[in-house]
Amino acid sequence: MLIVLEVERESNNGIVKKIKSLFHPYEIKTKIKKQNKVSVLYIRYKAYRGEIRFKKIYELAIGAPKTILCSKDIVLDNSPFKRFDNNEFNVVMMQNFICSILKKADIPPEKLNIAYYDPMAENPLFAEKLLEYTSKLTVVSNMPKFYEKESERIADSIGVPLLVSNSPERLSGCDIVVCPQKIDMHLPVSENTIVFTSSKPAVSLKSAAIYEYFPEFPYKYKRLKSRNTDDIYFLSALYSLCGVKELSRLIPLKGGDGNVMFTSDRLVHRLKSLKADDELMKII
Repeated sequence: MLIVLEVERESNNGIVKKIKSLFHPYEIKTKIKKQNKVSVLYIRYKAYRGEIRFKKIYELAIGAPKTILCSKDIVLDNSPFKRFDNNEFNVVMMQNFICSILKKADIPPEKLNIAYYDPMAENPLFAEKLLEYTSKLTVVSNMPKFYEKESERIADSIGVPLLVSNSPERLSGCDIVVCPQKIDMHLPVSENTIVFTSSKPAVSLKSAAIYEYFPEFPYKYKRLKSRNTDDIYFLSALYSLCGVKELSRLIPLKGGDGNVMFTSDRLVHRLKSLKADDELMKII
């Protein structure tokens, strides 16, 4: 069961409201929604006065997981709850978005340069998947020996090896750079490089880094979600907490860098334009 906590603070301006809040400092309402073997407990807390009474909320959630969905503005310190915060679903959406773009672009593998930045070798499987679209895949990792063994295995399997390095400088000059984990250091990418990652970078880059992914919300789960809950946050919880793995088949319609939205068609056009410019430069 998912728990969604929604908090609303009521102003108590005026003497009547202030007096009323002394005797009635809060109000709690609950509602359970069920669909496709998934249950969601909504706890709506209306605060008229004072701090949130987490003890009272906890009493209503007995027997349910204590990892809850709630706004980042709600401080859960010294409470029995932990805010759900998991990036697993976003990594899957990033991978699906990249594959959909590369499939649409249909650029010859020998003409596409892709770099895969995976410092701790936490997401090695997607590196092999990228070899469906490029014969020039450079993997940059702090664990090069692991990826060198992966390269040998992949070469034996499909005949295309990985180019492995522990130097971030090898990311420069690539058409696409994929970073499954959060980017926490400056990367030598150009303004023309298309960067895909799964979390908002902790540092600025020369190029836009796409880290938000927006698939269409599945109709069968719409009645489970309240209008106050973010779509992607809710889908992420369904995927990670409820095991709704069918969501891994969703393909984002667009991606964002926090400021600009990019449709897959827009990114396909941008990628083809870059490769066309490269070909023109070779002729000149």
